[in-house]
Amino acid sequence: MIDTNKLIHGCIKGDKNPQNQLYGIFASRIFVVCLHYSKNRDEAEDILQEGFMNVFTFLQQYNFEGSFEGWIRKIMANCAWKKYRSKTRLYGVVDI
Repeated sequence: MIDTNKLIHGCIKGDKNPQNQLYGIFASRIFVVCLHYSKNRDEAEDILQEGFMNVFTFLQQYNFEGSFEGWIRKIMANCAWKKYRSKTRLYGVVDI
């Protein structure tokens, strides 16, 4: 059994091995979340990669309360929402 908290502390220190292990543990489960928010598999993979970049960037903000997987899922959902908000285009209405 792998101690997730120990991996998180290793990631915060910048160690690549715990980052790879953490990614390996959660990527397949979190990919399902990304598929839910995306139009296709390629977009889901983009969301997953961007999301994990945010996970590792903001990992020191995780307060070890509640589910770590839930925390990651929230980051992935926010990445997906951000991606689709940036694609939304508003077109002006021209009165003839």
